[in-house]
Amino acid sequence: MSPADLEGRVVIDVRHDGEWNEGHLPSAIHIPLGHLAERIAEVPDDKPVVVHCQGGGRSSIAASLLQKMGRKNVANLAGGYKAWVAQ
Repeated sequence: MSPADLEGRVVIDVRHDGEWNEGHLPSAIHIPLGHLAERIAEVPDDKPVVVHCQGGGRSSIAASLLQKMGRKNVANLAGGYKAWVAQ
């Protein structure tokens, strides 16, 4: 999924606190990758979800984990936060 396709989706930022504090998407929910399983209740299961990190690696893992935990409509933001900033 590209940064232009985020409208109408819940955005989950799986980056570390320091990365989040340096800047983030305005409507994103911050759940670092290491806390995703324990905070799964914060991820809606009735809306499309997009996960992102800085460049795409951690969010790919996060998307797989969310799907394994039963979330059906999950996408990874191609290029991560860097791509969103560049756009």
